[in-house]
Amino acid sequence: MKKIVIIDDSAPFTLLIKQLLETEDVIVESYEDAGDFLKIPSRITGYDLIILDIHLPDVDGLHVLENLKNKPATKDIPVLLLSGDSRSEMVIRGMRMGAIDFMTKPIDPAQLIERVLDHLDRGIDQS
Repeated sequence: MKKIVIIDDSAPFTLLIKQLLETEDVIVESYEDAGDFLKIPSRITGYDLIILDIHLPDVDGLHVLENLKNKPATKDIPVLLLSGDSRSEMVIRGMRMGAIDFMTKPIDPAQLIERVLDHLDRGIDQS
């Protein structure tokens, strides 16, 4: 069974995505702020995908992405970025920093589920 984490400060959004993905046999954990998520490094390594909001109340999501990609234990975990900021420079910056995908908010839940499942399937194919 695949395991993902959502780091997003919108509790209703994370609950919706959690409910949708759990019907696809995906274990979903969520954190409202990146600080709590990053406190225990050993917890981070067990995920098949990280869904990360860029605009978080405690820290910029791109800094979190950079932190994850600079650590040997987490550099290979795929990260899908979410943001209400769809400026091309934001998208390009996130992708250059190592994100595998970028979606703008508000998102279509069905499209997010499809992309998540596609990225999880790619992870299986690369094994």
